[in-house]
Amino acid sequence: MEISELGERKLIEEIWKLFGEKNEDEDVHFVDLNDYYIILGMDTINENYHFMKDWDPKKVGKFIVDINLSDIASKNGTGLDFMVSMSFPAHTEREYVLELAEGIKEECKKFNLKFSGGDLKESDSISITGLVIGRVDKGREFRRSGARPGDYVYITRKIGKNEDAIMKMRKNIENGEKVLDIIPRINELKKMNKYRITSCIDNSDGIYKSLSLISKLSSVSIRIKENVCELDGDESLRKECYRIGGDYELIFTSPDKIDDFYFLGIVEEGDGVYDLDNTLVTSAGYDHFRR
Repeated sequence: MEISELGERKLIEEIWKLFGEKNEDEDVHFVDLNDYYIILGMDTINENYHFMKDWDPKKVGKFIVDINLSDIASKNGTGLDFMVSMSFPAHTEREYVLELAEGIKEECKKFNLKFSGGDLKESDSISITGLVIGRVDKGREFRRSGARPGDYVYITRKIGKNEDAIMKMRKNIENGEKVLDIIPRINELKKMNKYRITSCIDNSDGIYKSLSLISKLSSVSIRIKENVCELDGDESLRKECYRIGGDYELIFTSPDKIDDFYFLGIVEEGDGVYDLDNTLVTSAGYDHFRR
């Protein structure tokens, strides 16, 4: 069986089963150090899948920092160090590599991350893996598994710009470089921490998939109540944006009524995610092996 038939989620489950360990399902690893956790967040981007060679290398460098830092933000963590492993074809221009590194440097400086090295290898195409090392005090961490019936569901910003860029790139309308324009919502954490946050996830793979993970891990049902897509269009466009993701906003639940962020839905007893029309959501969201 090809992994395109199996899909990302099932493949992950089979790998964890092979190791005889339980999947944390958190996109990070928590290292318990008594009073606090060290958080390890790792993500990879590949040429022709997540970016193109002719895109601005500084933006690619910025992006690899941002997507990893977004996972740290979703745990209420503070980033400390950034490491990167980069593979390039031998014919890659020196200037390209240094501009990519400059993008990493500028983004690390913006978020007070110390660049701590990594690895360089030769390959047939460009592949970049980032690792953010962060920390969070024990009891202050956000997880995906704490949503409770009666909670409200919120999102830090409306979506649409990144989803629109992805759709246009897929249709060859434009080169798609706008998909790199994301902001890890580190600066939103101060405002979020004024409230009781019961679960949190970054919306990298679409609202449907993000809510499905919170629903599954928290053993609750989630009912979508609002359209948070800012694009003008019909219901099919809204659903497509909820499937695509790529905006990296934080989706979280809280028993508090909050005006600082956008209301998305409510948490109920049961299981599954229900859309605006009360139908059960069956879309899997973005999958790295299925198209």
